[in-house]
Amino acid sequence: MRFILLFSFSITAFFSNAQRQSNLIDKLVNENTTTFFDTYKQLHSTPELSTKEINTAAFLKNTMKNYGFEIIDSLGFHSFAAVLKNGKGPTILYRTDMDGLPIKEETSLSFASKVKGKKDNVEVDVMHACGHDIHMTSWLGIAKILSNLKNEWKGTLVMLAQSAEETGQGAIKVVNSANFNTIPKANYQLAIHDHAELKTGEFGFCDEYAMAAVDMMNITIYGKGGHGAAPHNTIDPIVISAEFINALQTIVSRNLPPIEPAVITVGAINGGTVGNAIPDQVNLKLTIRSFSKTSRELILKRIKEIGDNLALSAGLGNDNLPKYQLLDVNVPVVYNNIALGNKIRSSIKNHFGDTTVVNVKPVMIGEDFGVYGQSLSNIPSYIIWAGTLNKSLQNQQNTVYSLHSSHFQPDAEVAIPQTIKVMSNCLIDLFKNN
Repeated sequence: MRFILLFSFSITAFFSNAQRQSNLIDKLVNENTTTFFDTYKQLHSTPELSTKEINTAAFLKNTMKNYGFEIIDSLGFHSFAAVLKNGKGPTILYRTDMDGLPIKEETSLSFASKVKGKKDNVEVDVMHACGHDIHMTSWLGIAKILSNLKNEWKGTLVMLAQSAEETGQGAIKVVNSANFNTIPKANYQLAIHDHAELKTGEFGFCDEYAMAAVDMMNITIYGKGGHGAAPHNTIDPIVISAEFINALQTIVSRNLPPIEPAVITVGAINGGTVGNAIPDQVNLKLTIRSFSKTSRELILKRIKEIGDNLALSAGLGNDNLPKYQLLDVNVPVVYNNIALGNKIRSSIKNHFGDTTVVNVKPVMIGEDFGVYGQSLSNIPSYIIWAGTLNKSLQNQQNTVYSLHSSHFQPDAEVAIPQTIKVMSNCLIDLFKNN
């Protein structure tokens, strides 16, 4: 009987403490909701391209200093870490990305981006079309909440702001920087990513392989140019390229197991100048998405085999086989740790109910958050999807605009405070229950 009474008391105390913690966080977030949304509007209207996030990083850095965080700078491009030490306990790293995209915004928002930037020396429009403005605003909000509630947790909070997620350059630059070794080593690593198809207030979980590894490749197909009226005197690289592109699509369907997901996309073809001349070469640009190392290696092997043999069968010699250039933008697969995912799920359900948590399937989108999990001694890592879809807005438009759309318009005014509440509770629970 005594054991039952003690157990009942412990359970009651647990839920009482959890409710008190939720109430404290709710109060702080509700008091600052207007400020958070003003920050979002500022960030949304002033995006900066990958590796050029000078003003964005400066704003985040100054805000974090005001919250009492110590800044560790020079983590590659404009990346930095903000560290808050709060006694003995675990260390948790929480990452946000900062960069915008070269997209012209076509929303009706009063604070829509009108910013232009330079990409490859060409002027382009810039937009936060992937929700990095939501990520940053939530990141700042979480930092504010935990800095105000230091009596509720013990440990070290590392808030990492990362450049160049969109180009796959940022995370690698961070972990390879000399100053990264000065950051307290994390016990857990977390991030969120907004989800255009999940309802606002829903948080999506995908254990194990969640986002694909990404490779980018340029291929030059050679030929023998000449007059379009006399193709028999030429070796047409455009015809070879057409056969090559079609043959690439058989790699996934005929060389990989049917349950092994992968994607090969030729996104650009450039060759020739006029309709009556056969060119000497054609240039292709590809993206390759995969989950397993075995699949990736097989795909790269088959691409070369198919290309080389098509060139040989067209009559080209070994000195004119295709040139394959695998770019150094290599994004590893995102692997979500099951045990960590279960802890986060339990926290969200305890504070917000079961319907807040939904399971989602793996996607072929690339995200360089995977670098932190793959490169750093397999520290448990998890990236959580945060829903941003306003159902009433969707019904009015009769469509859902995806990430990277010029019309992408998340329900930020609701999603941001909800994300701050959910992730603040999760972080404090991880600190307490480690």
